[in-house]
Amino acid sequence: MSEEKKPEQEEKRKKENKAEKEEPQLLDEPVRVNDYVYLMILSLEGKAWAYMDLVVHPETQKHKKDPEQAKLAIDAIEVLYKTVEGQLSPEQKKDIQTRLTNLRLNFAK
Repeated sequence: MSEEKKPEQEEKRKKENKAEKEEPQLLDEPVRVNDYVYLMILSLEGKAWAYMDLVVHPETQKHKKDPEQAKLAIDAIEVLYKTVEGQLSPEQKKDIQTRLTNLRLNFAK
């Protein structure tokens, strides 16, 4: 049975090596700044939840409560949102507004 797995493992290794050597695919258009801002908002949301001690910090897998850092993340989300609000889709606007509301309600607890 182990001899049957060897060809599979060798083939898998060849595919991995080939993938490493391939050129990266280029995009047709550059990524827009407002898309990066949207991703930053989502990232800050995760930090806010972690600093409210409602989830573990992804970097440490530990709990650490820090209300000041949680508030800073929430405030930063609001500033970023106001900066790009006019360039977001209606779905993105509603999504961020809902996320901000949930963060604020949980922060107040």
